[in-house]
Amino acid sequence: MPLQTFCQHVTHVTGIACGNGYLSEGKYSGIAPDSNIISIKILDKNGQGSPLSAVKGMEWILKNRHKYNIRIVNLSIGTQDKSLYAPLMNAVNSLWKNGITVIAASGNNMDKKPMVTIPGINPRIITVGSYEDFCIKKKFGQNSFIYYERSSLLNLKPFSKPDILAPGENIASVMSPDFDFSQKGRENFRPIDDNYIEMTGSSMATPIVSGAVALLIEKEPNISPDKIKERLIKTSYRGNSALKKGILDIEKLLL
Repeated sequence: MPLQTFCQHVTHVTGIACGNGYLSEGKYSGIAPDSNIISIKILDKNGQGSPLSAVKGMEWILKNRHKYNIRIVNLSIGTQDKSLYAPLMNAVNSLWKNGITVIAASGNNMDKKPMVTIPGINPRIITVGSYEDFCIKKKFGQNSFIYYERSSLLNLKPFSKPDILAPGENIASVMSPDFDFSQKGRENFRPIDDNYIEMTGSSMATPIVSGAVALLIEKEPNISPDKIKERLIKTSYRGNSALKKGILDIEKLLL
């Protein structure tokens, strides 16, 4: 697929992780705006593509990791096709074992079949779910309750997914210049202005964690993927008894 073809999903995800907020005078900057971006195109302009294209993309990353100093791979993608389990798992495992932190979305199927998608189901990598704050005093007697709005869940001993939660509801980021709101499935996208748009899902939560990890690697260049995952979970916020997973706490992560 030609690189000049824009994809709103990828553009939005990239802006969340490391956009500089130039068109908003910094208001909608990403988590790690000084990061360098290596863009591997595996999706078309509608955010669709073969999972095997993702495998080829990860193979390219592995081959070129030293040349471009690639330390993080953000995968705001997923499939439920079980036939692709082995190739996708092997690809992400190879990246992880070679010092690249892989961060994947859990999927957005909580209201259907609550199954974490592939490759997020991989027990080794960091899988991210999204959350939304609600005021539900009658049921919980507290000012806010963390609700798994769209994230898929998986409990399979000896591990469960997602590993961590991050904001994923109405996240503001940059909009592709050729984005078409009239296409089916885009009714809930909320434009902010001519340059920025709000989108929702675990795909939006994932780059927030990726940006936080970039800040951590900047501070501790020699930290391993395993230690990064351990730190993310250990420093996450669990302020509500109903919460099954911790919420990303960037301030504590970077202490």
